[in-house]
Amino acid sequence: MTVNADQIALWDGPGGERRARQPRVIDTQVRLHNERLRQAAAVAPADVVLDVGCGTGQSARDAARAASAGTVLGVDLSARMLEVARDLAVEEGLGNITFEQADAQIHPFPPGRFDVAISRFGAMFFDDPVAAFTNIGRALRPDWSY
Repeated sequence: MTVNADQIALWDGPGGERRARQPRVIDTQVRLHNERLRQAAAVAPADVVLDVGCGTGQSARDAARAASAGTVLGVDLSARMLEVARDLAVEEGLGNITFEQADAQIHPFPPGRFDVAISRFGAMFFDDPVAAFTNIGRALRPDWSY
């Protein structure tokens, strides 16, 4: 099933390529948003975190530092941005983080796998927010709270 076709074409194409060329510039521009996300997410050391629409991985890398005894999975539509995310994670010495090209609306996440789901900007691009949040919700542990 193909959903989000317009977003996939943009982010796994010219939009993602453009964004991948300047990850640190853009991350600096959204620094205050990222700080608020980190505060709100309150990732704990043993958490298993899902970062939806992780782009070049700044929010996922921050979550990996906070979840020092846990793990982080960053997903995005853009293969090129994920390449940059992987390179930056290696450069920063983060071994508890992985990245996967996926559409969070339909990706078969393991049920109950994650303690925390975050999304700095990715959620605004869902074609069907109800389907996406339902899918992400299934991937969260049943006893999660915020």
